[in-house]
Amino acid sequence: MHEIEELEARLKEENIEYCMSKKMDSRGILGCLGKIDEADVVYVVNPGGYVGKSVCVDIGYAHARNKPIYVMYSVDDPPVMNMIHGILSFEELAEFLKHSSPL
Repeated sequence: MHEIEELEARLKEENIEYCMSKKMDSRGILGCLGKIDEADVVYVVNPGGYVGKSVCVDIGYAHARNKPIYVMYSVDDPPVMNMIHGILSFEELAEFLKHSSPL
């Protein structure tokens, strides 16, 4: 959770519009998938490279929706990593988002 709060502070500091899934909302995974539908870019905060089952579903869904997907650390699962566009630190993500146009 600390990393998510750190990223949120960085995005606010840079005046970058964002939407985060900090906790499951009342709609469960459907709420998260709805946020992916609205996103131009999907960024996965995955300390140590870990992604759980729900995040794998999110990544697969984002991939199927042709959303660019970036992660904080490489995922140690080649099929999942093949869906990832790149690995970006918070600083790199902020710079990328500031200089990219919406899809």
